[in-house]
Formats: sequence, structure tokens, C-alpha cells
Amino acid sequence: MQPFDALSIRAVLQEAKPLLINRRVDRIYQLGRDEVLISLRSKGGAVSLFLSAQSVYGRMCLVRIPSGDAADKNPTDRAIHDRYQSKYSAGAPPNFCLVLRKHLSGAILIGVEQLPGERIIDFIFSATDEVGSSSIKVLTAEIMGRHSNLIFWDKESGKILSSSHAVTQEMSRQREVLPNLQYERPPSQDRQSIFAVSESDFKAKFKHLQETFLQNKPVTTGGDNAQEKPAPATLEQWLISSFTGLGKHLSEETVVGAKLESQLTDALKTSNVEDRLWKQIHLLQTPTNFRPAMQADLNRYTVIGWYPDFEDEGKWKKFPSVNDMVEHYFRSLEAREQFIQLREKIKSEVSAESNKLDVRKQVAAGHLSAEGEIERLKQSGDSILSNLHQIKSGQDELVVPDWTKDNGGELKISLNPNMSAVQNSQVFYRQYAKLRSRQGAAQTTLNEVQKRLDFLGELRRSCEDAKDIESLRKIRETLSGRKPTQERMKGDPKAQQQKQHKGNSGGAGGGKPKSLSLTSSDGWTIFVGRNRNENDHLLSKVANPNDIWFHVLGQGGAHVLIRVPSNKQEPPKTTITEAATVAARLSKAGTGAKVRVIYTQCKFVKKTDPNKPGLVRYENEKTIEIDLAKPMPKMMKKLFAN
Repeated sequence: MQPFDALSIRAVLQEAKPLLINRRVDRIYQLGRDEVLISLRSKGGAVSLFLSAQSVYGRMCLVRIPSGDAADKNPTDRAIHDRYQSKYSAGAPPNFCLVLRKHLSGAILIGVEQLPGERIIDFIFSATDEVGSSSIKVLTAEIMGRHSNLIFWDKESGKILSSSHAVTQEMSRQREVLPNLQYERPPSQDRQSIFAVSESDFKAKFKHLQETFLQNKPVTTGGDNAQEKPAPATLEQWLISSFTGLGKHLSEETVVGAKLESQLTDALKTSNVEDRLWKQIHLLQTPTNFRPAMQADLNRYTVIGWYPDFEDEGKWKKFPSVNDMVEHYFRSLEAREQFIQLREKIKSEVSAESNKLDVRKQVAAGHLSAEGEIERLKQSGDSILSNLHQIKSGQDELVVPDWTKDNGGELKISLNPNMSAVQNSQVFYRQYAKLRSRQGAAQTTLNEVQKRLDFLGELRRSCEDAKDIESLRKIRETLSGRKPTQERMKGDPKAQQQKQHKGNSGGAGGGKPKSLSLTSSDGWTIFVGRNRNENDHLLSKVANPNDIWFHVLGQGGAHVLIRVPSNKQEPPKTTITEAATVAARLSKAGTGAKVRVIYTQCKFVKKTDPNKPGLVRYENEKTIEIDLAKPMPKMMKKLFAN
């Protein structure tokens, strides 16, 4: 990912300033510990300013938040709407939010200033207190990685009124951030801003680099507290160490824009290298035409578009404004992180439960006795009762013919001489009943454990195949046995309100799952369930009795249906093969060369447990073998490409 840098702040402010200045503060929300959303209003309408001092995804930008009704019609609008909801809505807002509301409600934003070359922005407000006294208040966003903070202070006294989080002396030796202390800027980096350096100063520094590099001497960097450091190996390293305002990505884009080699040994051989590099620096200082875009894989973004592959639409997604790009880029990063964390949490929970079940399975297996041993006890009891006339008082053994053996033989039965024959038979019958009962309980446990293990295996596969966070939430709810949204709605009134906004996305909000629909080469409709809930939906809501159901034999996988019209005609062989191929590829056996798939009419497929979606039993099935080494049918290429 690419952090929010100083140039991005300049670009955002160039767009946002005309929309912010002289607007009155309407509402203030604190979304998270270090996140604030400020709504500002004028006669022209309202705008929403989002400030985040989060350590990884810190940024500032204008956001357009769709209404709840509008969000119902579009999944993207729903994601934006939900992202900018406060985490504190169910209770009292944090103290920082209360202080901001006390001083800034009704205040006018009169200025927005960025410190040159820094990721520090001052939002300057003209405020009036309850007795009519005017004052200037400043909300400073310091977006500096793990040192990020939102600090609210009084301009006249310079005293801090509040901050999104306090910084004590134990936390930082250089600067405390606490109420009633004087606000101080972060320590200076003793370097010139890349956005303020003059051409003469820049070329003087570059000349010094050339001289010292060729002589293999240390390079002097910094201002008043200049230090000698080992010569950098690349132009990017030299830019970062010599100036503020450039990070790893912007320095790389600057060198690329100048069409220079990165390695100093190669770059310094280029004619007019300092002029070419200065030309790009000058363009950074006087930007007039920003070109915001982000890479599809979220690896980086740009606001100036100097990368050589910038026009490749398959690699870059372009935006009409910098604010829109910044909002979308960082929200996408947050969503990806949440997705990865939830997936790993589910996999961890599945593994932990599977390990416990494996232990339980071993214990239950240890309680199983050989069937012959159990029947031998009953046979002994029966033999004693059949030979009561032969048993004498005090006899300690009975020898009778063993009728269980085809070739004959004898069965020796030990007797307790202190018991009667009937009492001895009852001892054997009691042992038989005890072992039979334990055998049944152990077998029941084994069956239940194996069912749960199969269930967990299917969930693990669904988790690995999930493409969005709503699918993962539903998987986790299925894993824990809760009804959809139960966990998030517990104690969360906002989540209860949002339940009605979940449309037909098949997400955690209890919406109807959306099964995939394909068309075979012969024109027949094929439905595909890609997880347990979609599989269950296919059988319970979509399937007709005469539709054909497909599933890989003996392993977890997708349920596939061929829709059979009411005239009950038989699907063509090609369609059957294509449906079976989908079932084979969307299964645990999908990497094998040849896979066996069973199919039968839906009326012969029944759910085994109403509380465990997707688990079924079937009869009257047929088997088809699919060779996955053969080319994929055209109608499936798009499915598996995604």
C-alpha cells in the first residue's frame, strides 16, 4: 500500500478548499478513536470532511455519503454509507467529540493550511461561545504514521483543549499532548521542503551529491544540524534524505517521470540529469492538472500520473477527483484488511474446533469394542441357560459346543463357583448390556463428530472461496450456530436499524442468497451454489422435483442444478457433462485429473439436518467421470476466470 503523502494533501486541499472555506459547522461525529467526520453547511448545501489519524490508513478528504434509502439500491453506496457510521452511536460520544461539539458547533471554517512539505493540516475556525465571545480555534490533523493525532487547540493562548488521544511523557520524550499544555509542532526534520526549494539550492545540493559520490565520500544532508551520511545508492534515496515531502512512492514516480535510471551510478552518466530532475520537481511545486488514479491491486496510487503504464486501463482505475480517489483507495484497503482478519479468525476457529473434535473422536474410538467380543458375552449367557441341567453347585467352568464356528469347536465359559447358574448367566447379560450400550453411545458420538468435521471442512473451503466480507460474516454465523446478524445486533441498535437495509446480497444481514446462473452450450440453465447457504438455497427455494442435481462424489463441493422444463425432457449429454464439470471444478477434488460426480433428480435429494445448510443424503444416483485435463467449455471460462 501507499501512505497518504504531502503531495496528496496538496491535491486534496486544492479541490476541497473552495468547498470548505466560509462554511458553518453543522454536525460533528467521532467515528473511531482517531476519526472525525465534520458536516459543514452553507446556502449551497452541505459537505462532509473526514479526518483520520489512524496509524496506517490516516488521511483527510471530502466524502459523499449516500442516504440510507439510496444505499439500499447500490452495494457500493451501502459500503460507503456503512463505513462512515459512528462506532459510538449506541452510547455517549467520546470526550474529544464532546469538546469539538462544544466549541465548534455553529463555527465558521475560515482557513485551511498545510505546513510546507509536511503531512500536517490546520483547520482554522472562527467560533463564538455561549456568552457571545469570539475566538479562533484550530483543529490540527497530524498524519504521520504511528505518531498521527488530531489536536484541538486555542489560537490565542496556544493551549491544547483536547486530542483524539493523549501523549504523555512516558510515551514520548520529545512532546506531550495533553489538555492545558501549549501546543507545539512536531520536531523539525532539518531538511528543506521539496515544494519550497529553489532551483539554485536544488542544483547546489545535486552538485554536492555528484562530487561526493564520484569521490566515494559521505554526503552532507540536513540544514542547521547537518550530518554526514553514507552516499545513497539511488536517486530516490537521495531525494528522501535531502528533502521533506517525498516518500518512497512519490520519489520513485518523480524519477520515472524524469526518465532517469534509479541507480546513481547509471543516473549520473545521463546528460543534463540535474535539469531533468529539477523539471519534475518544479512540476511538483506548481501542479495545475492532477490526474488521480489507483492500481487495481491497491499497491499504489498517483495524483500526477507520471508512471509509464498510466494509460493502461487494466492496471489503473482513474477518478474524476482526487478526493474520490483517496476515499475509495483507503476505504478499499480497510475493507481488504478486515476481510483478511475475519478470514484468518474463522480459519483459526475452525482449526481449533477440529482439533478438539479429533481428540473426542479418538476417545470415542477407544470405547468401541470388537463386535465378536460383545456377542461372545451374550452367547455365554445363552449357553449357561441352555445347560442349566449340566451345571452343578460350585462348578467353575462350563464347556459347550461353539455353534458360531462352522467347523465346530468348544466354548469354555468361566463360572463363579459362589453363584448359581442363573446368577452367572445374569453377570454375562449385564456385561453384554453395558458393552452394547457403550458401543452404541461411542458409535453415535463418532457419527456426530464426523458430521461436524465434514461440516467444518465445508466451511473451511467456503471461507477460502469467499470473495467478500459479507460472505465471511455469514460463514462465521453459520459456524457459531447463530441466526444471521445475531452477533452484531446484540447490544447494537444501529445494527438492528441496518438490518432492513440488507438487500438480496446474500450477506450477513439475512438477505436471500444469490446463486450463480449459467447457460450450457445447448441453451439449458445451470444453477451453481458456491457456499453452504447458496447450496441450501438451491435445494429449498430454487430446485424443482425433476431438476437434475450434481455433486462431486465423497468430497465437499458446490451443488449444481440443471433446470428441467415442465415437459420433463432429458437434458442433452453435453449439458450433463458441463454441469458435472462445474461441480468437479468447484470442489475439493478440483485439482485432480479425473473426478467422479454423482447426479440424480432433486426429488431424491433430502436435507440431513435443518440446522446445517448444505448437508444432504441422496438415492437413485448415477455417476459420471470428468476429465479436468480437457479444455474448459466456453460458458465456464468467465466463471473460473473470476
